[in-house]
Amino acid sequence: MNDNNRNVEAQQVQVPENGHQPFESTIIPKSFWLGGLQIDVSFDENLYKNRKIVGEARYPSQSITLDSVTLSKQLTEQNYFHELTHWILYMMNEDDLRNNEKFVDVFATFLHQARVTEQRGTGSTQKTEDAPPRNGEHKLDT
Repeated sequence: MNDNNRNVEAQQVQVPENGHQPFESTIIPKSFWLGGLQIDVSFDENLYKNRKIVGEARYPSQSITLDSVTLSKQLTEQNYFHELTHWILYMMNEDDLRNNEKFVDVFATFLHQARVTEQRGTGSTQKTEDAPPRNGEHKLDT
């Protein structure tokens, strides 16, 4: 994602001209911090139409831009994790991995799955009967 000449201003929340509602997700933030940088997330309903891409990590402007109409909600959320993975690898100076789209896509898929299937609760550490043993633990037959 060699994009060093685009600056994106934050979009106002409004209904686009084509009648689509603004994209909403409890998973995709408006911004986040990574390695001391604030990364803004914005949506562009014309990203695919104009450039034939559905998302982009924009390093110079410290942002992620996602197409807001081309993909389903689930795929847009997964696409966010794809661009987030690019950002993480960029910050780690791992250019070979960052430019390996297969690696980025598979890693992002795992991040997305972990996020959407997480179970929140009281924080109890009690194990269930059906839970597999953790590394180094053994289930004893009684």
